Amino acid sequence: MNLDTIYNQFTKRSQEIITYTIEELRHIRTGKANATLVEDIEVSAYNGQASLKLRELASIAIEGPSMILIEPFDPSIIQDIEKAIRLSPLSLSPSVDGKIVRITTPPLTEEQRIKYVKLSNEKIEEGKIQLRIARDEIRKKIRSLLDDKSISEDDKFRSEKQIDKIAKDYTDKLEDLKKRKYEEIMTV
Repeated sequence: MNLDTIYNQFTKRSQEIITYTIEELRHIRTGKANATLVEDIEVSAYNGQASLKLRELASIAIEGPSMILIEPFDPSIIQDIEKAIRLSPLSLSPSVDGKIVRITTPPLTEEQRIKYVKLSNEKIEEGKIQLRIARDEIRKKIRSLLDDKSISEDDKFRSEKQIDKIAKDYTDKLEDLKKRKYEEIMTV
């Protein structure tokens, strides 16, 4: 294993951490309607014969800043979808309108906004922890290359500096995500 491979591994792992964190943040409610808010709700359909995520059972669309429209692929499960949304921890009130379930997302209260900002900050912190763990694993690989005499002491210091630079770049990306999510949540 050479140093370029190590850099590439670390960069790839760091990007995976960023992507995962973005996915986690998408599920945190903001002031606007968002399909990701409901797409992972588990729906027990067909008299309990199937338990699927909402996105597997229906198309989800946004209408205006506060309306989510859900159109089941099979209209016979519309009541199951409505029930799953009502029972979810999201505190949403769906209404059935023919073959469509409508959800009006209420505006966030100040207390909810603070709670969601705190939750998003926790997700960002989890991402930073994962980055530090990945960085430490890569540094161990670099040390083992030094122990095996595959690289010199100078190469070790240079590569650790390079790994720290990559880690800082991705930590900065997480900080940018944190700021953007804060603005999304706090915008009325």
